[in-house]
Amino acid sequence: MNKMLFKKIFKKEKPIIAMIHVFKQEENRQIAQALEDLKKLEPYVEGVIVENYGWGYLDANTATEETAKALLKITEAVMKKAKIPVGINVLPNDYEKAFRIAGLTGANFVQLDHVTGEFVGCRSVNQRDLLAVRKHYPKIALLGGIHPKYYELVDPNTPISESAMKAMALTDAIVVTGEYTGGETRLEDLRIVKQAVGKHPVIIGSGLTSTNASSQLLIANGAIAGTAFKKKGVCPNEPIDQDMVKNLMNEIYKLR
Repeated sequence: MNKMLFKKIFKKEKPIIAMIHVFKQEENRQIAQALEDLKKLEPYVEGVIVENYGWGYLDANTATEETAKALLKITEAVMKKAKIPVGINVLPNDYEKAFRIAGLTGANFVQLDHVTGEFVGCRSVNQRDLLAVRKHYPKIALLGGIHPKYYELVDPNTPISESAMKAMALTDAIVVTGEYTGGETRLEDLRIVKQAVGKHPVIIGSGLTSTNASSQLLIANGAIAGTAFKKKGVCPNEPIDQDMVKNLMNEIYKLR
């Protein structure tokens, strides 16, 4: 799509986009948790993503309308406070609801686990339909994944370079992940994808640490970070540790 839209939203070099994992609980507590996460993250990172982590799925491709209503209220609350770009990821890969929520709240971008590929147990993204949805929201960027964690390719030999080139026409940035939440993204995958797509932005989707940031961001144009900011990983009631945020971001400042 438009690589300039990514740069327009994220003006700093090698932006770090932090996850606000919203867990299943009473709505007021969800909003309070999201705002507390934003408060801890905002002084350091270049963006945040609101995501319904582990709840609210209708089937393998879509979220329930009840989930969409809850995420709308949560994202509205975050947007009222945020001074940095805000994105939305409606799991499991519900791009229609994600763009609708982003459009209603003024959020800046949408993240999707996958935009290309055939996977076991779920439908492939209808690329024509995705592009039709995107036409209604020309100012909302899409960060779209290829060969994502927790998805099994029907053909495991599908070259990641092939998927990356298909994703260029659909996304403003391509997301490459490891094999699980917090799993390090393979440098070889990043190299192959970056070589295939050239100047099109490529984002690390998992496993960024203060130790590997230098080598990973030498190739990638930015990263999404979640596990990196929590001592016990991504789980309910585990708060963002601001010292962990500072430590990782200090390494990013050095790279810049």
